[in-house]
Amino acid sequence: MLPGEIIESFELGKLPSGPRVLSQLIAAVRKPNVQITDVAELFLSDPALTARVVAVCNSTYYSQGEKTADIRQAVMRLGLQEVSRIVQIVMLTDFKRYPTHLYTNASSHFWERSLHTAAVTDEISDRNPMAYTAAIMHLVGIWVLCSIFPAGNMSIGERELELQAQLEQLRLGLTFAKAGGQALKMWGFAPAICDAVLWQLAPSAIEVVEHRELARILNRAVAITNWHYGVRNEQTLIRSDLTITDVEDCNRKAAERVAKIGLGG
Repeated sequence: MLPGEIIESFELGKLPSGPRVLSQLIAAVRKPNVQITDVAELFLSDPALTARVVAVCNSTYYSQGEKTADIRQAVMRLGLQEVSRIVQIVMLTDFKRYPTHLYTNASSHFWERSLHTAAVTDEISDRNPMAYTAAIMHLVGIWVLCSIFPAGNMSIGERELELQAQLEQLRLGLTFAKAGGQALKMWGFAPAICDAVLWQLAPSAIEVVEHRELARILNRAVAITNWHYGVRNEQTLIRSDLTITDVEDCNRKAAERVAKIGLGG
């Protein structure tokens, strides 16, 4: 099957509905005069997602002793940007229920890796919200590919995403990065985020400067995360653009943050 035919076969209805709500929320957050009521209305189409977001707002990590009854209260107490980040974590957690049968690692591994990369991105980008979203979503193509191709004898198990993409291209005809970038486009995400995910392994290929810089941040975060998962070589270090000490410190902070979120179950 050709790459174009594979993309045309995408059935995003088989995956969680959260990304579509998230893309609308991110667009709303970027508006200068957005109203809380406008944000609350975005969640009307997905009450299950709303309930999970409110539950996370009431967790020990976020509540600080104050209870939240609904999205309006969450926005008033935590702010739009923080609620947006919670939605992204909850949305990503929904993907853990979906199989990753083409890979040796379970869904929980890719969930944790995505959160870790997002936390690393915060460390190296001064909490750039677009970079955070790109990092949260950078592995979503794995679930997209698994929604298309049936379980078989295929088993992709590389720790380094560059090598994983090469195996995907060879065995499936499409990489997780291309599948993810196209899915984000179909869900309605901003072009910069779509491009960053699509070209996360080759950011220099992007022509639009702003999109290229976002992809470069993600590429560095991916390299730093590769190091955390055992790919400790000179090439990884060069891509990270950090010293070994800084890479390990960045990964330590990211790992602590993921552990504190408390959504691993």
